[in-house]
Amino acid sequence: MTDPASEQQHGQQELVEQEPAAQEQSAGETSPHDRRRRRRILIAVAVVLALLGALVAAAVVGESIARQQGTLLIATEVREAFDLEEDHPVEVEFVGFSVLAQLAGGELDGVTVDVPGLPVGELRGDLEIIASGVPLDLEQPTEKLQAVYRVAEGDLAGLSGFLAGTVVNDIALDDRLIRFGTGFEIFGASFDLAIGVEPSVDEGRLAFTPRSIDVNGQSIDVEALRSQFGAIVDPLLDSRDFCVAELLPAALTLTSVQVGDEQLVIVLAAEETALGGPGFAELGSCG
Repeated sequence: MTDPASEQQHGQQELVEQEPAAQEQSAGETSPHDRRRRRRILIAVAVVLALLGALVAAAVVGESIARQQGTLLIATEVREAFDLEEDHPVEVEFVGFSVLAQLAGGELDGVTVDVPGLPVGELRGDLEIIASGVPLDLEQPTEKLQAVYRVAEGDLAGLSGFLAGTVVNDIALDDRLIRFGTGFEIFGASFDLAIGVEPSVDEGRLAFTPRSIDVNGQSIDVEALRSQFGAIVDPLLDSRDFCVAELLPAALTLTSVQVGDEQLVIVLAAEETALGGPGFAELGSCG
């Protein structure tokens, strides 16, 4: 026979052994409430991410539209100001990260405009315009504007009629001077001249002053040449001023000219002038 006390003790021991297993099973399970809470969190995160994605996409699209419209507006004004064809290339770049944010403030921090192959009289060169503080309303004044016109050495033939009062050839840039060849005859003898002139700015004009002269390969100064050959060399030394201002918008002021190694650099500027105002709709003049 089995002792009742022994059976009771054995039953209690089995219950004690089953309790940890039950506890382990309940710890590994997730209650329906917890599962619902987790799903709600995941859904909320997904919604937030979707909204952020939509906002970013909208901002990207808005920025792209702002840049396109700004480029179109400025390029149109530039073509009209310089009397260019509708298909003449005009490249516009904006300073700063967000054009949309700048437009919201009513003003662009800065704009750079490149106009390749711009004709100015007989010259042809590349124009770069750098403007800062450009208002959304182009009828309002732009804070500051600088224009740099670069003429390559190979395109300087357009200046030939201004460098001397006679036919010139072989125009080149050297040692900060514009050099060219010409010549004359006297009593059957031929003389070849190589003249170097220094360009300068004078009330909207480019002026050209002789600084070096070689006659048949020998250096001679201007006064000695005049003294030796008299009035016959006057047309060779008398340059004509080139009025740049009458070929460009009146708002642009000719400020300097520099001779580089491979290009002639003409610098112009304007301050507190509206890109859409009369200063860019009318041509200038020389004083």
